Amino acid sequence: MQGTGSLARLLFVDLIGSVVWFPIWWYTTGIKKLIQWCYDGLRYRVRQYSFRIWIKNFFVPMYGQYDWEGRLISVFMRFVVLVGRSIALVAEFVIYVILVLGWAIVPPVAFFMALQNILAGSFLPPVTTP
Repeated sequence: MQGTGSLARLLFVDLIGSVVWFPIWWYTTGIKKLIQWCYDGLRYRVRQYSFRIWIKNFFVPMYGQYDWEGRLISVFMRFVVLVGRSIALVAEFVIYVILVLGWAIVPPVAFFMALQNILAGSFLPPVTTP
């Protein structure tokens, strides 16, 4: 008789409870962890791109060339590098935003598509082709 109680507990508490708890977890703890992961990824990328060092040395001539041509080339190259890294950082930020929006949008869309598929299969007659 104890096996029946365990089976009932598994069925009603664990399985059904997990299904009911899933949306609550998905939109609270799950999205919080995803946003934290995205934030950590962006912080890591900012450190890897080392904007501070590039900006700090923006007007320092490269390779010790202190003539005006060397300074001009150094400033131009550092500007190009900073612009390129900024574009890459913005692109990564956009990807993270799309990921968070996808996290929020996918479950309801999947639910409604499954519901539509179930209802269309149950109540509409099958389509016949000539």
